[in-house]
Amino acid sequence: MTGHFLKILAIAGMSTLALPSFAHAADPAAMLAACPAWPTRCRVDLKGKVYKIQDTLRLNPLTTTLTNGVLDASGLPDGKPAILVSSDGKGQPESYDTAANSIDHLVLTGQPKADGIVLDNKDDDNIRAAAITLENVSISGFRRGVTFGNHAYVFGLSHTQIHNNATGIYTIPHPVDAGERIALVDVNVFNNTLGVDDEGGMELDWLASRLDYNTKTAFISGPWTFDGHIEITPPQAAPIQLHALVGVPAGSLYMTTGSIVLVSQSGGKASSDYWVQSDSPYSTIQFPAQTYGVRGKIGIMDGPAAVYGPALPAFNPH
Repeated sequence: MTGHFLKILAIAGMSTLALPSFAHAADPAAMLAACPAWPTRCRVDLKGKVYKIQDTLRLNPLTTTLTNGVLDASGLPDGKPAILVSSDGKGQPESYDTAANSIDHLVLTGQPKADGIVLDNKDDDNIRAAAITLENVSISGFRRGVTFGNHAYVFGLSHTQIHNNATGIYTIPHPVDAGERIALVDVNVFNNTLGVDDEGGMELDWLASRLDYNTKTAFISGPWTFDGHIEITPPQAAPIQLHALVGVPAGSLYMTTGSIVLVSQSGGKASSDYWVQSDSPYSTIQFPAQTYGVRGKIGIMDGPAAVYGPALPAFNPH
């Protein structure tokens, strides 16, 4: 009986820690600092309020959820991320357990020399991840909207808007233990100078997503599957470029048959000499998407890479 009673007291104590009071916390940094240590989970609810942040907010993906608010990072120092997702530091467990934690229902705005959300875990002595789910998030006004770094793998973005940044999504060169099957579901990367800059050769799976009106659509250095919609104005050069990095699968684009590639203001005519440019024969493109204003299969690829599947023109009934 005594042992059972003590166990009940211990659980009650953990419950108290798991729901810390943020009534007197002045800002998100103070709320996060008040979070208890692992293994207790902590939910920081911004209650729909707008906060102006002056320094990086650090989230431990093993313990923390940040939700329900607006963060104005326009005063952030140059080169700093608004949010750093990392479990670096002492006392962390050997754990993959990040699934229950997220950044969700958040609007994040910034300044053009700072970064939005960075997922990066430099300490690889233990099994740790820089992975956290992003859901119902809007990110705009940064140098890089979202950065995938070391130990960022096997996680997802859903119902996310990444727009009006210099680069929408960025993956770092030579990442450690990173990039495995990152899922992007109903993600809209639009109005960025560069939509996606994949310098790390990461595996990105897009479902029902959009890459619209980015000045340059993407640099791809790993295998992509893409189901969705790509829309631009008539480009001067190929809007997608495939690279091959040493030691990883070459940049490849596998599009679903139901995807749409649309060049507005082209009148349905060829809008540029090529749609994709490659620099390696190991790259491939599967391009059965329905197209409007894109060249036929001869002009889909410029480079030594292989093209599989026809690129059908828009249907014009007689």
